[in-house]
Amino acid sequence: MDRFSSRFRGSRWGTVSSSDSAGVHLAEDETTSKPFDLKTLLAAVSLVAYIFTQLSDKHPTQSKVLLGFTIFLVAANYYAPLKRQAARLFERRRDDAFARNVFPKFREFVHRFGEFIDSRTNNTLHAIVLTEILQRRADRPAAFSIPNMQLWHGWWLYFWQRIDRQHNTMAEMLAALMEFHSLVGSYTNNCVTPIFELPSNIRDEVPTEAKSSLNSFQQRFERFLGEYEQFAKSLSESRPTLRGLPCWFSTPKPLI
Repeated sequence: MDRFSSRFRGSRWGTVSSSDSAGVHLAEDETTSKPFDLKTLLAAVSLVAYIFTQLSDKHPTQSKVLLGFTIFLVAANYYAPLKRQAARLFERRRDDAFARNVFPKFREFVHRFGEFIDSRTNNTLHAIVLTEILQRRADRPAAFSIPNMQLWHGWWLYFWQRIDRQHNTMAEMLAALMEFHSLVGSYTNNCVTPIFELPSNIRDEVPTEAKSSLNSFQQRFERFLGEYEQFAKSLSESRPTLRGLPCWFSTPKPLI
């Protein structure tokens, strides 16, 4: 397991075992089914008694009492489930309204991330390592080898095209936030960190001009990560659905 995955192994986003989940559902069923069945039984008995009194036509007062009692039991039987369902529906609508408001800002961060993996520019990490370090050395040290940019560019490209087509519900935004965090975190851990945490003896071999270019990249990338972290943190504190959202990255230090 890589460093990025291990950081969230104990988080609330972890999976729940089937035995645990079964226990939870069983407990919920036990607490809700018993009173529900009892109320239903009482309502049925009351209804039968009401029908009997109506057919006998001898107890009009008792018949009215039984009818009222039956209506009360039926209403009490369905009041709590309907109230819970209405509360869930209300919260879902609030979540979706919140998602529609913040989705454009999130989409901006997704688009901005593309500048770090755009092969058409010469200030990306891959371009700096290739043109200012590797092409100037015949031995091409393995320490400067990082995964191909297309791995991240393809992932990012299809990701932002997909979120541009989404309908901005909370469920869609939550899934998109988690995927984007994984994308940025994977790029940071597999590309950025290995270059900026080189052993001191190899770091000394980096040309001065290349160090300057790398540090300029580091400043831009650190600024992007800091802004996105603040955005993600504000989201996690805004709605219960987003509580516990990952909102930090391991930011590499400049080369010295």
